[in-house]
Amino acid sequence: MLVRRKFWYRVISILAILVVGVGIYGLLQSLGNALSGSAAPTAPAEAQSGAASSTTESQIAQAVFAAINKDREAAGLPALGWSDALVQGAHKHNQAMASANQLSHQLPGEADLGKRVTQDGLKWWWVGENIGQTTDATVNGALAIHKAMMAEQPPEDGHRKNILTTEGKLIGIDVLIDANHQLWITEDFAKV
Repeated sequence: MLVRRKFWYRVISILAILVVGVGIYGLLQSLGNALSGSAAPTAPAEAQSGAASSTTESQIAQAVFAAINKDREAAGLPALGWSDALVQGAHKHNQAMASANQLSHQLPGEADLGKRVTQDGLKWWWVGENIGQTTDATVNGALAIHKAMMAEQPPEDGHRKNILTTEGKLIGIDVLIDANHQLWITEDFAKV
C-alpha cells in the first residue's frame, strides 16, 4: 500500500505540474481557491477558514460530487448519497494534511480512516478514501484530479475502484484551500 501511495503521489504530482503548465491562465481566473500540487511551500500550510473561501470550496466539492455520480451512472451504478458526517471527517483530514504539507491517508498521530469515520458518528462496515492535491485554483483543477483517478489502470486503480464501488453508498467530499493557495481534496466513501 505504501508503494501504491508513493506511485500515485508521483502521478498526481506530475499531472498537477502539467495542469499548471497548460492552464496558468486558469490560476488567474480562480474561484478564490487553489488545488495543492507538487510545488511545496517553504513552510507548512495553514488552513484558511474564511466564509467566502468555504463557499467556493463547497462549490468545487459539489462539482466533483456531480462528476463522480455522472461516471457512476455511465458505468451503470447508482448515485452515491451525500454524507455531512463524512464531509466533516474529510475536512479534518484536509486540515491535517495542509498543516503537515503532506499528502497522506494517515499522518503521524492521526487515527486511521475507519476510526476517523467512527469518530464522526457513522457505524460503517466498508470505508474507502481518495485524496489529492494541486496548484490549479479552479473547478477544472479539481476535475483534473478526478479525471486522473478515473484514468487509472489495473492493478494501480484504487482511486477508480473507490469511485465505482459497489460497496459504498455514501460519500463526503471536502476541498480545502490553504494559505499557500494549494487545494487539498479528500473523498471519503462508506457503507453504513
